[in-house]
Amino acid sequence: MAGEIQAGGDGRMNPKAIARNSVILFVRMAVITLINLYSVRLVLTGLGDMDYGIYSAVAGLVTMLGSLNTVLSLAVQRYYSVALGKDDFHGMSEVFSASVNINLVFVVVIVLLSETLGLWFVCHHLVLPAGRLTAAVGCFHYSLVSFLCTFVQVPFLAAVIAKENMGVFAWISVAECMARLLVAVLIPFSGVDGLLFYSGGLALTSVVVVMGYVVVCCSRYRECRYVPVRRPRLYKDLLSFSGWTMYGALANVGLIQGNTLLLNLFFGPLLNTAFGVALQINNAFTVLCNTIILAFRPAMVKSYTEGNFEYVSRLFNVGNKFILYILVCIAIPMIAEMKTILYVWLGEVSEDVVLFARFIIIYVICMAMNNPVTAIIQAAGKVKAYHSRVDSIMLLCLPITFFLFKYGMPAYSVFFSMIGLCIVAHVERLFCLRRYYAAFSMYAYFKDIMLPAFPIVLCTVLFACGVHKWMGEAGFWGALLVFLFTVPFCLGMVSLFGVSRQERSFILSFVKSFVRRVSW
Repeated sequence: MAGEIQAGGDGRMNPKAIARNSVILFVRMAVITLINLYSVRLVLTGLGDMDYGIYSAVAGLVTMLGSLNTVLSLAVQRYYSVALGKDDFHGMSEVFSASVNINLVFVVVIVLLSETLGLWFVCHHLVLPAGRLTAAVGCFHYSLVSFLCTFVQVPFLAAVIAKENMGVFAWISVAECMARLLVAVLIPFSGVDGLLFYSGGLALTSVVVVMGYVVVCCSRYRECRYVPVRRPRLYKDLLSFSGWTMYGALANVGLIQGNTLLLNLFFGPLLNTAFGVALQINNAFTVLCNTIILAFRPAMVKSYTEGNFEYVSRLFNVGNKFILYILVCIAIPMIAEMKTILYVWLGEVSEDVVLFARFIIIYVICMAMNNPVTAIIQAAGKVKAYHSRVDSIMLLCLPITFFLFKYGMPAYSVFFSMIGLCIVAHVERLFCLRRYYAAFSMYAYFKDIMLPAFPIVLCTVLFACGVHKWMGEAGFWGALLVFLFTVPFCLGMVSLFGVSRQERSFILSFVKSFVRRVSW
């Protein structure tokens, strides 16, 4: 999004262009991730395990009711970018105005659902400690305000991204994270109920952020002016594009927020705390994955549109390997040293938190492999067939988890359904890709990407476990040495067995360009 990756006339990859597109996204990602991870420690300390679990459950409920946010954002960005590419100023204004109208309708619907069904669920079905219902209801209302603000900003954020003004996007994002960090720092000094103060502070932050986007867009972009929408079909196009993406969003909600509620119903708020911490790790890895694929997706979509399928396939292979091996390098030593990492990060935590954190990393790696596949499917415009098949599988997570809990399985069995269905869904993704993208070869995918990955992952796991055992319980410095030994070992294995000579040259050029730009 930060500019397009150009393919030369001979179809060669341009690592300098990819590096240029990646720098601002990686810097933003690093700053936001560090702030968010540190904020978790402050919030957990300020609220305590019980209130943190309540917040995770209540805020998760609001997120589940408001999954339209991300979906409509993608649709608006897509049609806004199309109009921008045609230099159709009036078309951009119509897309902006239509998205504002749709958002207002959805805001009314979400408020009605939240203040009826959502509030009823919190009051009558959520497992809460004695005397915390009032605080939970207040937290619910504040969380609803926070969500509505992020929903209202969709047309304005879409304009910023479509205009490729990533500086504005990065600065506002970092400012928002800093404000959230300040709220977390002030919890012990607020003199009021910590849960209400924290959720109220986040709501105020969201209001300020949406005002910032409105001011920037209305002052800098002429097309961000409300005009009558004279093309009724535009509403249909926006909602049609959103429809099947919404199906995918609901599957993701069922996987994450639905499981949060099931953990609360069967095991109470303390297990919500463990799951909430695991989700923070999930979010950090997801941001990393999204940042990586953002460097590849524009070129993949553009090349697909131009019919340059050889270039698409080469970017597809490199993107898959880039995501997989970066995650493996980070994830394996993290899993080995998770207990120490959580102690340094959060202080003393329960064994449930350690176990959940390890499982969530495995889930993240499985999920990350869908990004290059999804990019090509979206470029092909086959979102209906793709989401109807893949996300029907993912929607099975909630009933499977329910029955696992119902028949006495432990809390960590939630990850059995998450990881298992993720693997099954990925296989279905590959079948969809083979059907709608003729240049894709299932045989080549497993031969060139997955088959070399198995021995690399296995050897890295054995190496990390060996170093961990050799170091013993050495605390922070022992964990640091496990990382310092394991990461170069993994990269060496990848360089020798995981990538071709051309891919190795491309990755080295990309890293050199990236480092030079960051240093500059």
